[in-house]
Amino acid sequence: MTHKLKKLLMVIFGFLLIAQAGNAQTTLNEKDYKFSIFLTSDWTKTKEEETSKKNAISYSFNNIDQENSLMIMAFKVNGIKDIDDLIYNVEKDVNLDIPSKSGDYNYNDYGDYDRKEATYKDNEVVETVYYFTTKNVDTQNYAYVVRFITLANAYNSSVSKEIDDIIKTFKIN
Repeated sequence: MTHKLKKLLMVIFGFLLIAQAGNAQTTLNEKDYKFSIFLTSDWTKTKEEETSKKNAISYSFNNIDQENSLMIMAFKVNGIKDIDDLIYNVEKDVNLDIPSKSGDYNYNDYGDYDRKEATYKDNEVVETVYYFTTKNVDTQNYAYVVRFITLANAYNSSVSKEIDDIIKTFKIN
């Protein structure tokens, strides 16, 4: 192989490595709470907390742009949790400081679980929040809150598409 061909192959290989690293994804596979989600390398985990009773866990992520953040909360629940009860409790939790809801909830029944989505807005942030509850008859049930928080002046159709792409990767295992 000629020296020029080797050099060209090395340059191509280098670009491929850089492109792969730019498209890298992080998988959060939470075995104890039965969910997984994929995030691009633009997202960095900033916090992980589990209750002492091992019945709830939360994860926080920040995007490299510092204009978007993500919080995932998962709960082990007794019986089948009504999704509207979950939403009521989350919306009323003053520690979460969720702005006023904008528009209606979008509801989907996926058989084994229900999902509702809502948008919340104020002058500072736009929040897109997804609520999930499982409907297992003979096994442990779970409730999930996946909360995207975007600075209001940074929220646009591109951010909305990224949120949509990410939530499509959220899987209840």
